[in-house]
Amino acid sequence: MKIKYNILLLFPIVTFSQLSEKVNTIYKGLLQKDRIESQNLGYSGEESSVYKMYEELDSIANDEEILFMVQNGNDVVKGYLSLVMVDRKSEKLIQLFSNYINDDKKIKFQNGCVGDISTTAGQLYGYLFYQKEKIDLIKNYENESDELKVTLKEYYGNNFAKQYKTKWTKKEVDSVLNQFNEIVITNDSIIPETIDIIFELNNYKFKNYERVKYFAHKYMTRETIATLANFQNKKDLPFFLQNIDNSFLAISKFPDESFIKILQNKENENLENLDYYEAISSICNEDVDQIKRNIFDKLSRSVNIFTQEYIQYLDEALKKYSCEYNSNLQLEIEKFHNR
Repeated sequence: MKIKYNILLLFPIVTFSQLSEKVNTIYKGLLQKDRIESQNLGYSGEESSVYKMYEELDSIANDEEILFMVQNGNDVVKGYLSLVMVDRKSEKLIQLFSNYINDDKKIKFQNGCVGDISTTAGQLYGYLFYQKEKIDLIKNYENESDELKVTLKEYYGNNFAKQYKTKWTKKEVDSVLNQFNEIVITNDSIIPETIDIIFELNNYKFKNYERVKYFAHKYMTRETIATLANFQNKKDLPFFLQNIDNSFLAISKFPDESFIKILQNKENENLENLDYYEAISSICNEDVDQIKRNIFDKLSRSVNIFTQEYIQYLDEALKKYSCEYNSNLQLEIEKFHNR
């Protein structure tokens, strides 16, 4: 069942006249931007002028102004200022997320040197989800020495509060996320980029098997298929086999021996595929052990230093799964590094 809301019923009608002159000037400047940027960009760590606009709005705009800009702004404005609404623990988050889901947009994102694509709903969900991690960081900070606390405050400067302060408790975050999840899983029109972000954040575990199956069959992305695999329903095995190139991560969640033959057939074309490493590492079997050893052998013999870096990725995958074959190969990898 699709969940739809009329945005005019959710938010009070306001006009540009309700923005202060300074807020309005910055807001108009942000409207001209076409991507979200992290605070520092590139290898040099140059400060982002776009991020600075977001910081200025956060510091001077009141709640009503933030709400207006989120309602009327472009996707960049929505992406940035929904973070402000999370930081301020706005009571409008459920309504805002519902609106984003029903009119979701992809957003270009530049984080340091890396470009990526996010979505308006994904940004909001991800930042709220991050509050739980922030709570853990705050607890760790409180247990640190006074000397280290001073060092951290000096390092983060004006951004210290963004790193080590939150108005949320984990219970409150989970309560809102549960409502977000219900909106997500019951909305047929959610775009694949958003559901992929949300499934990945939840470690590919989500309630409601039938709805997860619906999205896996509709979008057939690695994230939706992996989330379906976590239910470990044998009736889904043919589906995973039919979509094998997007199912390697899924195999690691449901390491059934029926995958062995196709993993053998896919070996040569996946020498540098991290999801494939997860799949083969999750199966403790002599035949699959040979695949792992074949890959290690080919990577270790490569004269390309970048190819050899994949040995580290293979090692990291092997560590995740308890298996004697994995342990033995890890010893050989260690010898390779220490040669």
